[in-house]
Amino acid sequence: MSNLEWSEGVLRLLRKLNSFDEPGSSKPTCVPFIVNGQNVGILQQELVKELANYPGTFTLQCNQANQINSVELNEKFTTYDERSEAVLKVVQDLKKKNAFLTLRYWRNEDYDVASGPGQPALLKVERAATSLFGVRAYGAHVNGYVKHPERGFCIWLGRRSPKKETYPGMWDNVAAGGLGVGFGIRETMIKECYEEASIPENIAENMISVGCASYTIENDRGIGKELQYCFDLELPLDFTPKPLDGEMQTFTLFNIDEIKNLIIQDNFKPNCAAITLDFLIRHGFVTPDNEPKYAEIVQRMCMWS
Repeated sequence: MSNLEWSEGVLRLLRKLNSFDEPGSSKPTCVPFIVNGQNVGILQQELVKELANYPGTFTLQCNQANQINSVELNEKFTTYDERSEAVLKVVQDLKKKNAFLTLRYWRNEDYDVASGPGQPALLKVERAATSLFGVRAYGAHVNGYVKHPERGFCIWLGRRSPKKETYPGMWDNVAAGGLGVGFGIRETMIKECYEEASIPENIAENMISVGCASYTIENDRGIGKELQYCFDLELPLDFTPKPLDGEMQTFTLFNIDEIKNLIIQDNFKPNCAAITLDFLIRHGFVTPDNEPKYAEIVQRMCMWS
């Protein structure tokens, strides 16, 4: 594979991951979702039409041309619990109607909804509904790596279970997880390291925070607006990750050349591939000297929104 072929593969990945900002997306017709005067999400027209059936819960605001320009949660719901309960009732009703694909993947896991990172949570929603309302979901990922005496720098990847609701059988980071209500970032990552890869806490606690990956992907489940907190974890040479909770089916150690090839394949979960790409850039394996489209790749990653 030539450098240029790899470059184009990486750019395709990044365009796919941030497809909401690409030509042909639903972005021009979407409207903001407002809670307590704050913009917390973005709604596609299909959902706006459905929410019009719940006037006691949602208010459709129109401009002078009588075009809907925002949807607001009724201001009579003034507390976190009241807002959460009101939205849950509507989402449960939409689920019964089988109105939206994403609600078929109900997780029984709640995510907090806020106007931005570090802001107070205004309500919580079922995880499957985050892409329905275009609210930002938060998670954490860890790149598990070793410095192998013969193979050089290597990275552990997990193969997702074929029974996973999303991206079954695809390559994934060694551990990752969403930030459910009541769980901290580092707490979540240590928990996921053990549950997914059998990495004990005394090893996982050595992970280093290295930044965030933010993107907005549009697909048949809606608008996936996500922010992932990223960590690096150097694993002992004599340690082999093992599946524990069934999320993964196996783990494999790859060298850098193998990792670069996997990143542009269709069997690597897109956000995990990009988080692995970020690792390669930060550790100097992808540089302006060996990558002809380095500036464009880095610029696209910096523009994740």
